Amino acid sequence: MDTSMSTTQAETPRGLSRRNLLRGSVTLGLMTLVGSVLPWQSVLAADAPTADFIALSQFLVSRPANPVLASRYYAALARRAPNFAGNVTALKQLIADKQLKHVDEYLALADADPSLKATAVSIISAWYLGIVGEGADAQMISYSEAMMYQPTHATLIIPTYGGGPATWGAKPADTKDSRL
Repeated sequence: MDTSMSTTQAETPRGLSRRNLLRGSVTLGLMTLVGSVLPWQSVLAADAPTADFIALSQFLVSRPANPVLASRYYAALARRAPNFAGNVTALKQLIADKQLKHVDEYLALADADPSLKATAVSIISAWYLGIVGEGADAQMISYSEAMMYQPTHATLIIPTYGGGPATWGAKPADTKDSRL
């Protein structure tokens, strides 16, 4: 029995063939696709303060917080307030120390630090409006995922366009002599 052919095939090194190149291309394409579908993994790994911000956000808005949006809100809010990261930590610590269960309990505190309260309001505002900042400094983070649309989600359709900040024109002048 001649086994020379099987020995020769077993000893042949695997070089760069079309089949191996195709396998490698498909594998690389699938890895890229999976990586783009799950961007939140890189966001959570890269930004440790965001974990505290997500927990604080969920307490303040009483809803689950999207990790990708949380990272974007955190970055935008931190750019506008130099003490933002410290306030997030202090606010989270205060909530834990006082064992608060709901945002209403925090808002009802008589001795709340005004700086921490302003931070809490800015976080709630960002999540509900989808915008961080005001006027010319406003930055749109999310339009269709803004929490202001959630109460009417099953009833009303969210418009597919976002006006963003400063899109309304000036208020019309009040004319006494208006005729149809």
